[in-house]
Amino acid sequence: MKLAESVWTVSDITWRTINKILEAINERLPYVLAGTLVLLIFWLLSKGVKHLFWTVSAKTKLDYRLRLLFSRMLFISTFIIGIFATMMVIIPNFRFGDLVAGLGFTSFIVGFATKDILNNLLSGVLILWRQPFKIGDYVFVGGNQGLVEHIGIRVTQLRKDDGEIVLVPNSDMYSTALTIRGSGSERRMSLKLDVKHDTDLIKAKKILEETISQVSGVSKEKKPKVFITDLSTSGAIISAFFWVKTDLHNPLEVFDEVALKVKENLESAGIEIFGSKKQ
Repeated sequence: MKLAESVWTVSDITWRTINKILEAINERLPYVLAGTLVLLIFWLLSKGVKHLFWTVSAKTKLDYRLRLLFSRMLFISTFIIGIFATMMVIIPNFRFGDLVAGLGFTSFIVGFATKDILNNLLSGVLILWRQPFKIGDYVFVGGNQGLVEHIGIRVTQLRKDDGEIVLVPNSDMYSTALTIRGSGSERRMSLKLDVKHDTDLIKAKKILEETISQVSGVSKEKKPKVFITDLSTSGAIISAFFWVKTDLHNPLEVFDEVALKVKENLESAGIEIFGSKKQ
């Protein structure tokens, strides 16, 4: 008998709980429907704001990637406002200020953890906005140098003379001193040689000028320049300067060809080289 009473009691409690849930749902249903309608309106508004910005910005010189980034940010920002508006409709006691206060410490932690990411993002936006350099330029930044192949929101991609790719954070690209050579501009190369005291320097200089001029990758518009730049304990330092068009030739390959032919021709003329280096 006691078992039957217990079963009846559990059943009664269960049904009363279900009835309360159904009553609560029925009571909140108009608010849920209203909130859903508000969310739908804000979603359509977000799409409209994004489309309007995309259309208007197409008539400006704003970079495509910035247009894409800003349009997405406008869409997300508007939709987030819609989510908060929906919560305020469905939950009358909900206050945006309370949520901000509750997330204050969490936001601080997240902001500190993502400091570098945000720094690179902001730097990327500023680079794309101001365009201090563009794709095809040859840049020197810190210990890296190379041809700019891609400018992203977070990193800039450089291709070095040896073909390797370097990804440089945009915070470095924006805050570090840059040396920029425009697309198609000529890059000056120098070759330094150490020769003996008894070397015929006039003859050596002439061989260098003629040899370098004959290399196909060397610019024909500017003649190579050869100077005696220093005297050493072993002899003299001869510096040869020549120019390479970076949009047509790989500077490293041209220098390699110049160095090989200079060494070959000087040795054929009986001139001994102690050392050579590139700058």
